[in-house]
Amino acid sequence: MQIEDLDIYSEHILNIVSFNVKKYREQKKITQLELALEIGMSGSAYFGKAELRKPNHHFNIKHIAKISKVLDIDICEFFKTNSIQSNSSTS
Repeated sequence: MQIEDLDIYSEHILNIVSFNVKKYREQKKITQLELALEIGMSGSAYFGKAELRKPNHHFNIKHIAKISKVLDIDICEFFKTNSIQSNSSTS
């Protein structure tokens, strides 16, 4: 497998995770700031950029583990593509 393919795949995974973090956060009616503070961030700036997948901003595995506990969502749910696939197929 080419490095470019691995880069594309890893970016796709990061997009799925960010999409799902936002989805579950909104379902629980928690703000970016509230969740960012709960997982030990000092503010919501980086968190917001990671949700939007701004360049060089993404959630790492420690963030995802903490977010899953705070939101009471199985960590596996953040890697599922069902929701993002259905949205991208309508675009």
